[in-house]
Amino acid sequence: MKRINSDAVSPVVAVMLMLVVTIIIAAVVSAFAGGVAGSKDKSPSVSIRGTYSQTDGLKIENLGGNSISTMTTIVQIRLSKTFGNAEQHVYAVNKSAITDVTGNCTDTSPYHCWLTPSGMGGINSFSGGDIAYIYPPYSTGPFLQPGESSTGSYWINNTANVGKTFWLEFADENGRIFARNEVTIQP
Repeated sequence: MKRINSDAVSPVVAVMLMLVVTIIIAAVVSAFAGGVAGSKDKSPSVSIRGTYSQTDGLKIENLGGNSISTMTTIVQIRLSKTFGNAEQHVYAVNKSAITDVTGNCTDTSPYHCWLTPSGMGGINSFSGGDIAYIYPPYSTGPFLQPGESSTGSYWINNTANVGKTFWLEFADENGRIFARNEVTIQP
């Protein structure tokens, strides 16, 4: 009887299988990590400064950074701790009240508005050095803080709130805040 020696085949096959499995796992992990990193949207980087006067309204300055789209940027006001336990009060500003010149936005002068009252875009971007305004009456509680109680105790134009602060925030369409500035309420 002839004897065949096959002792070396089994370890070689096992090493090859382990190598193939390792390569497949590495490829899957690499593809997943590349897909996650590649699909992640980057929020713009911008620095803003807001000033608010109950008489003159809200002034928003872009101090530098990326140019942002006015159509996709959400401008919001969030009450600060100076209002007590009211930090959950966040209000989306109606972009048809935001203008780059003296006066208010109308459908007949859409070129100076972030958004016209009928929903058409006017100014498409807010770049470094640009200034935007929200003038009275649109800078008062009922307009800047829609849905807030009619008593007005949290309205930023309530004279009892002079000296308190709120946060002026820019957020993207997914709700991620990418610019924030604390604003003191002036008379």
